Amino acid sequence: MAALAVIFFVDGSPAQAQLSAGCTCPAAATSVGANSCFQFHVGTFPATCSARNLGIAGIAVSQQQLSFSGIQSILEGRRDQLQGTLGGSKTASTASGYAASDFDETFGALGYANQRSNPLAFKAPPAPAAPVSTGPSWAAWAQGLGDWEHRDAASATDFAHFTSTYAAQAGVDATWKGLTAADDALVVGLVGSWTDAHVSYDGAATKTRMYGPGIGLYETYVKGGFSADLTTKFDFLRLMIDFGSATPPPTLVGLTNAGVSGNIQYKQNLGRDSFVEPTGGFSFTRTMFGYGAEASGLADSSTLRLQAGARWGSSWTINGVSVEPTLKTLVYSNVIVDGGTTATAIAASITPSDQGKVRGEIDPALNLDFGKGYSASLSGQVRFGEGLLGGSVSVNLRKQW
Repeated sequence: MAALAVIFFVDGSPAQAQLSAGCTCPAAATSVGANSCFQFHVGTFPATCSARNLGIAGIAVSQQQLSFSGIQSILEGRRDQLQGTLGGSKTASTASGYAASDFDETFGALGYANQRSNPLAFKAPPAPAAPVSTGPSWAAWAQGLGDWEHRDAASATDFAHFTSTYAAQAGVDATWKGLTAADDALVVGLVGSWTDAHVSYDGAATKTRMYGPGIGLYETYVKGGFSADLTTKFDFLRLMIDFGSATPPPTLVGLTNAGVSGNIQYKQNLGRDSFVEPTGGFSFTRTMFGYGAEASGLADSSTLRLQAGARWGSSWTINGVSVEPTLKTLVYSNVIVDGGTTATAIAASITPSDQGKVRGEIDPALNLDFGKGYSASLSGQVRFGEGLLGGSVSVNLRKQW
């Protein structure tokens, strides 16, 4: 059976719908904007025509990156609680050598009194206590996110586009302390999400929407100032392309993002109430399209992102509430971008890609610990670089038992 394909062409001259030398929009094509046309076509397109690729896979990857960033902000708050920089008593800790933390409760239980409570006590501190495993202690959290991003055309056959995304995530997790040492902990959780992204293209009436649920697992391990986290997530999205006219009708294709993200950090004191936390990490997303995608010129693709930077923070207590503003700066790049269009349906496509482009990110946050297990945070994000400007905001609420 012949395939039905919806293909977008470059339109250098709206009046004649000129594509390139020797290649024009076929007579059956219909204009959908000043700079584009489409055609229903049975079979393959002439090799001399360059097909317009709308960067669908890249947009899908951006949606999963937003989810990863949201989960990371939850993990940062939990790590700060465990390491004592959020909601801690800020007294000296023999466990990690910097701020006191939840771990100090273990030392109190073992009978090690605070040395500073007796000014005449000068004997050497006791040997590190043997690990005493406790847990699990459970927690639940919810998060709302909004993101806005503009990307310039990545190639001569790409559209500049603006994406607005709204998402909600919620999760439950458990914390175990003292697994292998008195100053370590493991957090393991389950997250669910809903994402709704809308894309508009400069110079075209076409609009794209991606929406659907997601589910994933996350974990973080803390030992003293060191921490490492890993998130695995699947997003099951629906991709709808609306051409802005009665014909053709909107195209609907299934899309699955399968991704994994990981980071390592090491927190160091900058005085009694401040810290710096260098960080490095990666994220990998495999975007897989469902039935009918090949006919629309879409193929499975993979993206690998690497990032590095640092987070700075300080904390104090106001009326019993622990207040911790932080600022994270990152440099990142998509070092591998593979796939995105089919060779069979599009004979001479040019896939827009941001592979190798180095970009920056600034993430301010305000974390609050109200005591009795209640905490919240307000965080933002600004992304910038060649052909890219974007930002997001998120609100997190968490209850720890």
